[in-house]
Amino acid sequence: MICPFCSYEDTRVLESRMSPEKACVRRRRECENCQQRFTTYERVEVAPVMVIKRNKTKEEYSREKLIKSITGACMKCKVEHENILEIAVRIEFDIFLPGKKEITSGYIGEKVLDYLKPVNEMAYLRYLSVFKSFITTEELYKEINSAGKIYADIGI
Repeated sequence: MICPFCSYEDTRVLESRMSPEKACVRRRRECENCQQRFTTYERVEVAPVMVIKRNKTKEEYSREKLIKSITGACMKCKVEHENILEIAVRIEFDIFLPGKKEITSGYIGEKVLDYLKPVNEMAYLRYLSVFKSFITTEELYKEINSAGKIYADIGI
């Protein structure tokens, strides 16, 4: 592994850990030259999954795009970046484990909502309002009330 600080080619691994979902390995490394420390993540590379968007176009799944959308919803909501990365890993686990070749953007959005709600309700509502394309607060209010009734019915 090349050091990102000085470009030296020898680094040593100080610590390795599996992610909670066992979807990647986190490694703390130290450069043999400049002694700077940094973190790398090792993931299995799988065949690309195509995302079918609302307008029926297809594009390759992008982890960066997913993280950016979650981060946008979490702005000023005191959600740690580690929580955002964990949500992304869980969603990828749901996408890649069954070996799907195509998924809808709606499937990804629903998964984000599922994993974001227990982390931060305000971030959940911000993501929900964009995901469902609400134009008025009344539409958002109706959705919140219907979700509340659903959750009350199933005992959440």
